[in-house]
Amino acid sequence: MSEFAVFEEHSDVGSPGRPGLCTYDAVQQCFRLEGSGANVWGQQDAFQYVWKPMHGNCIVTARAQFIGVGVEPHRKLGCMLRAGLDANAAHVSACVHGDGLTALQFRRAAGVETEELRLDISAPDVIQLERAGNTIIMSVAHFGEPFVSQQLEGLELGDEIYVGLFVCSHNDALSEQALFENVRVVVPAAEPEPAMGTLGSHL
Repeated sequence: MSEFAVFEEHSDVGSPGRPGLCTYDAVQQCFRLEGSGANVWGQQDAFQYVWKPMHGNCIVTARAQFIGVGVEPHRKLGCMLRAGLDANAAHVSACVHGDGLTALQFRRAAGVETEELRLDISAPDVIQLERAGNTIIMSVAHFGEPFVSQQLEGLELGDEIYVGLFVCSHNDALSEQALFENVRVVVPAAEPEPAMGTLGSHL
């Protein structure tokens, strides 16, 4: 198994002002990410990412929180599906900001502007991001409460994607930290094949 458990590697995406870090505590089964970066927004991104390449559909779930009071209200953490590791790559992120703003943020193609769909919840600590073909479903909750969900249709990321967790400080001059626990990366069961022919009985 990788030193990053369900993930393969971590890296800074883009050009954050300070190098990022990722550590995995195998006893507590939690990830601690530290990252700088101006933003995950606009036409390009800069942040710390722990990831694994995957094909097809997937679901990534985590319980997440910032460490410390922070500096920037728009520091971000969350789960991300990304078409590549370039700063301008297409992606979709289940994103929670430092001020509690919660949104499904996405870039439809390399280098185009980021868009978002906001959710009617503040500062959830359970985050789930699902890919089902070109449909994306973000589900979030305060631990122990029902999910609040947002769905996006028609997002084409390609068959192979990078699946992971991220943190961005929203300020190149400093780093922020986030803790991710109970992390799961799941490949959903395939749809059953249609029945071939008709089964008969003489009973």
